[in-house]
Amino acid sequence: MSSHHDEKRSFDDSDVKSGSDGLPQGPAIVAEVYNPTLKAAIVKSDLKGFSRRSFMLYFVVMVGFLNAVSSGFDGSLMSGINAMPQYLHFFNYESTGLATGIVFMIYVSGNCAGALVAGPATERYGRRGGMFLGGLFILVGSAVSTSAQTRSAFIGGRFVLGFGIAISTTAAPTWITEIAPPQWRGRLGAMYNSCFFIGSMPATGAMVGTQRMNSTWAWRLPLILQIGPPIIVMSCVWFLPESPRWLISRGRTEEARQILIDYHSNDGQSNAVIELEMEEFHQQIAVKREDAFWDYRALFRNRNRRWRMVCLALMCVNGQLAGNGLITYFLTVMMQNAGVTSPHTQLVYNFANSILSAFGAFLGASLTDRLGRRRRLFIGSFVLACLLAMVAALSSKYGVKGNKDQAGANASIAFIFLFGIVYAFTYTPLQALYCAEVMSQDMRAKGMAVHILISNIAGFINTFGNSVGLKNLTWRYYFVFVAWDLVASVLWYFLGVETNGRTLEQLDEIFDAPWPARASTKTVAIKLNANGTVDVLGEKGRA
Repeated sequence: MSSHHDEKRSFDDSDVKSGSDGLPQGPAIVAEVYNPTLKAAIVKSDLKGFSRRSFMLYFVVMVGFLNAVSSGFDGSLMSGINAMPQYLHFFNYESTGLATGIVFMIYVSGNCAGALVAGPATERYGRRGGMFLGGLFILVGSAVSTSAQTRSAFIGGRFVLGFGIAISTTAAPTWITEIAPPQWRGRLGAMYNSCFFIGSMPATGAMVGTQRMNSTWAWRLPLILQIGPPIIVMSCVWFLPESPRWLISRGRTEEARQILIDYHSNDGQSNAVIELEMEEFHQQIAVKREDAFWDYRALFRNRNRRWRMVCLALMCVNGQLAGNGLITYFLTVMMQNAGVTSPHTQLVYNFANSILSAFGAFLGASLTDRLGRRRRLFIGSFVLACLLAMVAALSSKYGVKGNKDQAGANASIAFIFLFGIVYAFTYTPLQALYCAEVMSQDMRAKGMAVHILISNIAGFINTFGNSVGLKNLTWRYYFVFVAWDLVASVLWYFLGVETNGRTLEQLDEIFDAPWPARASTKTVAIKLNANGTVDVLGEKGRA
């Protein structure tokens, strides 16, 4: 019987009471887990969440989180700016239609172009180097778009901005996933993408105030705020530890071990989890020869790798076509469809939606190690389909011109907010984390770049397509995404691989199985003894 099976949702590290030696106290504990070896190491190590070294780790990864903050700024800024008369009149745009679709699309084009550079750069120059390079492009793009006097300059700045965001959002989640302790990987990795809303909230909040200004500063001032996160990242990044897995792939074993000791222990000494990690690193991470900068063939070399790419593509496509693009970029238009016509009220609701969605995202992130990934995704996708269908139904009745039923319009808005919360709970914490988890070490940097590329190709629908679709079909356009959410639910159920509770290296056995999605859900019943040993009682059914 294989030992490579991780812990199940019904049993959490906090359920184990440990003594001063880190071993379970009291009677033996019976639990269902995915990986007995990892569980035994976690119990013996008993990593403390409030130790000095843990707080050092939190500070380190928070710098990485700022890359998601930069991404959150832009997604929410353009939704609000697109409702400002000062912006529309200055560049002679309309809030929907072809010209506005191009403005949104050029950012996506920059993301796609940046993705081609992001993977190779992050692999060759390290995860820290990727974050620094991405921050540099974000600064340049922000400066150009903020100072733009012509359409061409504004569009050019947005392209450069998207280029930089692609690099930073490839390097940062890769780095966080690789540096996090295995027992905390879900929570820390999920918190990364949830920080999108840390950028979203000040961006939308600032626009509530600046939209009353009778000049172009109404939209330029919010754009200036975007330079804050990359400046902090670029100032701090070279003082941060590099990914230990990247160091191992460069033959720098002792540096990697020291980083694990510094951030995966309570006392600066090795422990069972660190020894397990180092053993798996040596077994599965080869010293890397430099591949050609543009060579992506390794991502599809065998069946194991191709299935990993299927899982990555599921997240990229389903995460983009869930209907979130309607909320992210065209919330103000959805508000019009629901009967809210005041630009100021639209911006206030935009700000409120950011707060509510942030609540959903951080709640989902905090529960990631308990809930896992696969079940949340297939159930969440079905719920999203139901909620968006309700938004469409209510908008069709209460969003028509001349509607006097304010309660009906408010109900439409309530379901829009509820959709945003459920999407943020289901997808936002997992979008970067899951893609990084399903990649093997030598695939991860370029795989995460492909994640950016596929997400943005799918994102063309959320930018150019949505702009045209909403203008022509109004609320009827929502049913395109209702249908896709139902498809996504089925795809996640049959193809989604559960990654919870395993180390990144232990997932290799799952992807070697004949049907990885099914293999990933099988659990093992174990007994954790007071002396720290683990007795395997037998294989259980699927989780």
